[in-house]
Amino acid sequence: MRQRMKCYKVAIRTIGPVFVGSGREIGKKEYVFLNCGKAGILDIQKLYAEMHKRGIGSLFEDYLLGRDGVDLERWLKKRNIKVGEILKAVKYTVDCGDHILETGGKQLHVMESIKDPYGKPYIPGSSLKGMFRTIFLGAELMHSPQKYQKEKQDLLQYAGIKSSRTRYLKNEIGQLEAAVYRTLQKDKKKPGSAVNEILQGFVVSDSDPLSVEDMVLCQKVDLHTKGIERGLPILRECIKPDTRIDFTITVDSEVCPLTEEKIFCAVKDFIGSYYKNFSSAFTGIRVPGEKDVFLGGGCGFVSKTVLYPLFGKPQGLEMAQKVFANTGVPANHKHAHDREYGASPHTLKCTKYHGKNFQMGLCRIEQLECIG
Repeated sequence: MRQRMKCYKVAIRTIGPVFVGSGREIGKKEYVFLNCGKAGILDIQKLYAEMHKRGIGSLFEDYLLGRDGVDLERWLKKRNIKVGEILKAVKYTVDCGDHILETGGKQLHVMESIKDPYGKPYIPGSSLKGMFRTIFLGAELMHSPQKYQKEKQDLLQYAGIKSSRTRYLKNEIGQLEAAVYRTLQKDKKKPGSAVNEILQGFVVSDSDPLSVEDMVLCQKVDLHTKGIERGLPILRECIKPDTRIDFTITVDSEVCPLTEEKIFCAVKDFIGSYYKNFSSAFTGIRVPGEKDVFLGGGCGFVSKTVLYPLFGKPQGLEMAQKVFANTGVPANHKHAHDREYGASPHTLKCTKYHGKNFQMGLCRIEQLECIG
């Protein structure tokens, strides 16, 4: 008798830094740079208690709630308080990476990484499943393009209509996903119903907890097709390159047809499309491996969408331009020139680590082993 449920032990190795945000920003009033090349993220309640002991609690409260844009280190220095005197208020430390080297330690707002109740970073199962969902969708569209001609034509028809980013082509993309994923026919009267979703049978766990020692602050860097780099005033708490991320996938074979072989084939096809239609336009970018994937935030538009797998390069580039033109992206981003730049968008989402450029979120599937 064929086993219905299969459980896979999966390991992903980070190639570039990976960011999955908590939705919170750590302001420059909430951290300090330490002499060990790390940033100390502060427990504000403990720091307030320390300031209260020194008789300047009300001044500190005014500083936190006021519009004074000075960073915490400068505020402390004005009151003759050294950073070393507030170490008891440090909640955790994170490696500054190349940030101090590149900018002289200029303090910026930090986008916080998601953490578990014990303060350990991890990758939620929803982020991991979302990654696979995009990969499987793109691969299916490449394998069976004729099957989805109606959905493709609908996208072409409505792509020129301006809308907000959250509503633009939402119905058309939803119909495309339904055509691919909602095929179980549990509810034959409503084919697009969620009960017909095959990925109900593809369950992805949260990753095992990581350590704060696995994190590094990374600055957002846009790399132009012409080789020009532009650092942006955004820092992220990221999982360092060369970190192993472990999790499990459980597949119900009666609901979901995905096997180990099909998963790897989809990954290979999607990353191949990404390179052929997009990243090959950028100088010095490595050819991705067959098991490479993009995980987390800040990876860029192409890694999160299926325009290129669906349309190919010339038409996909044109569609991407329409997306930017009709969702309020400012004209000074120059997406109207994407064709002459050879890619749309014409910047690659990167960061610096140990003096080298890395693509944000680039990882490799290191293990996919059936364990029962």
